[in-house]
Amino acid sequence: MKRRTFLACSSSGLFGALPSIGHAQQQFSGRNIKFYVGYPAGGVADFIARTCTEGLSALTGMQSTIENKPGAAGNIAVDAVLKAAPDSGVFGAFSNLQLTLNPLVPQFALKNVDLMHDLVPVASMADLVLMLCVSSQLGVKNLDQFLNKAKDLGPNLRMGLAGIGTPHHMAALLLQKNAGLNMTLVPYKGGPPMIADAAGGHLDAVITTLPVAGPMVQLGKMNWIAIVPQTTVASLPGLPNLSSVLKGETIPTGNTIFAPLGTPNALISELSDAVRKIVMSPTVNAKLRMNGLEPTDVPRGEILAKLKDESSYMKEFLSKVKIDFST
Repeated sequence: MKRRTFLACSSSGLFGALPSIGHAQQQFSGRNIKFYVGYPAGGVADFIARTCTEGLSALTGMQSTIENKPGAAGNIAVDAVLKAAPDSGVFGAFSNLQLTLNPLVPQFALKNVDLMHDLVPVASMADLVLMLCVSSQLGVKNLDQFLNKAKDLGPNLRMGLAGIGTPHHMAALLLQKNAGLNMTLVPYKGGPPMIADAAGGHLDAVITTLPVAGPMVQLGKMNWIAIVPQTTVASLPGLPNLSSVLKGETIPTGNTIFAPLGTPNALISELSDAVRKIVMSPTVNAKLRMNGLEPTDVPRGEILAKLKDESSYMKEFLSKVKIDFST
């Protein structure tokens, strides 16, 4: 638990008040299920998965565990779910980009699979609220100062990425494209090591999330500059967003639970109902928002259409930017 103590609000005691989904639906009580996450423990993807599934035992009697399988832009975890037996109780808690971006990039695409067909959407969880944060050593305090500094420094400004192919990476590419910047993008295997380097002055800026960089901001080693999407963060009133800089564009940042094709529909239905109740319960909803996340409640039957729309957007986006694998 120590590696996750930076995340606000302990999960203990959050789920006692959750309503049961009914004994008639609890046909899988006592069953062990596992969620694979494609990014390291201690990061935001891991936090979303744990927060949105820890109440399952109270609701359904299912015993759930999280297993982190980082690497290959989340594909190691995706591949593990694809290879799982349909009735094995294995699920994936994935960034939507693992389905809507990875198949479009030859270096990321898994061979001989159709992820939109071979993975079945179970429940939406939360959107990331990405934020631009800088090392205090960069010497900038606001968005205008950052943009001016970034243009002056050009490739000498080092922007950290919490992994190639992540929403953070795509947001950095969008910022470069629409703000006319030429930063050097430096990939890391997850947010925590990236933030450690940024706090030490080895990076100038990062696209990150509130819980990952928040402790370093509190210590005075980093400064918040802007929120990436057109939204606000309650704990940071007055912080601008990048909507005008990004010319109204945005990057999809959703996270969803998926099942292998052939998983019993009754199990999918029960799990979907339970996760929706957890995500939209007042305690979990508040916990997600407190940590800079936006809870989502997309009906199960509408998730696939949403993913296909996001895939179309990402295809167009990739025609305008270049993903550099040489760094």
